[in-house]
Amino acid sequence: MKGLKTIGTRLLNGLFAVIPVAGDSKREWLRKIAFLCAVLVFIGSGVYLLDELVWQPNHTKTVQVQLQELYHEQQTVAQPDGTDTTVYPEGMKDAFRPLYRRNNDLRGWLTFSTQGDDLFDGAIDCPVVQAEDNDFYLTRDFLKEPDKAGSLYFDYRNDLSMAGENRNLIIYGHNLHSGLMFSRFNRLAKPNEALAKRLTTLTLSTLYEEAVYKVFAVMIVNANPAEEPVFNYIRTEFNDESFMSMVNEIRARSLYDFGDVDVTVTDELLTLSTCSNKRETRMTDARTVIVARKVREGEDPAVDTAKTTLNADVLMPKMWYIAGGEELPEVYRDNEGQT
Repeated sequence: MKGLKTIGTRLLNGLFAVIPVAGDSKREWLRKIAFLCAVLVFIGSGVYLLDELVWQPNHTKTVQVQLQELYHEQQTVAQPDGTDTTVYPEGMKDAFRPLYRRNNDLRGWLTFSTQGDDLFDGAIDCPVVQAEDNDFYLTRDFLKEPDKAGSLYFDYRNDLSMAGENRNLIIYGHNLHSGLMFSRFNRLAKPNEALAKRLTTLTLSTLYEEAVYKVFAVMIVNANPAEEPVFNYIRTEFNDESFMSMVNEIRARSLYDFGDVDVTVTDELLTLSTCSNKRETRMTDARTVIVARKVREGEDPAVDTAKTTLNADVLMPKMWYIAGGEELPEVYRDNEGQT
């Protein structure tokens, strides 16, 4: 009993040492309150980090694995059983039926892996959805449940119908501490020729067709209108002249020259966009963007990576030069940068 009383006394004394009590001086009250605030901040930070790096990512990965099983294991299933009453878009591929039954915002599936040790620490292998705006899936998973990782989603202006014509398909994905979605794109934001050589092709299956795309650009783009100029890479409507003008602008801004991949006026682009990290881009509001063009009919999808090199004349955003204390290129000095 005496031992228990001793332990109890020590615990009380310990509590009184950190909890304000009657008789404490004003200075002691302030000290204890400051200490308790620090403890609460520490606990809150720990919970936040666990949520960001463990709980939320584990939930997101679990959902992704379930979706991958539904999609890949159903590739050879011609028709669902007779109890299915879902109305499917005419001409939709059968492989998408299990997923479409769960979310009719489904528009495709993106598969992106790289040569050698995988650049993305595991291939990007995810469904791509589309809403009536570009905000809905920022914080919702495929099942439309709250999820900080959000979903991969097409720009709302893209037409993914069977008759849709898109000269620039755009897919958005988050940059997260967990490394999910498009986060790993930022490993390319600081010039690294060896990493760039591992970028070759990616596959996008829409509800109606499967296409392979060859990567031809990786660029950093300013996204803050207050820090002009802002290069508008998320355009969806073009004539032939404006299309080729944008292709040339993209090549000028690419950190790498993908010399084996040409782009012509009849090609179709696929743009993958995510937020950038300030430590690589010097900007608080920038985007890391990978742009690819669809493999043409009859074209060999293989890419000669020996022709992929650093772009010695890359045009970075204006704020990149200002933040780094570097001389502005002439295009910015003359106010002729595209906005």
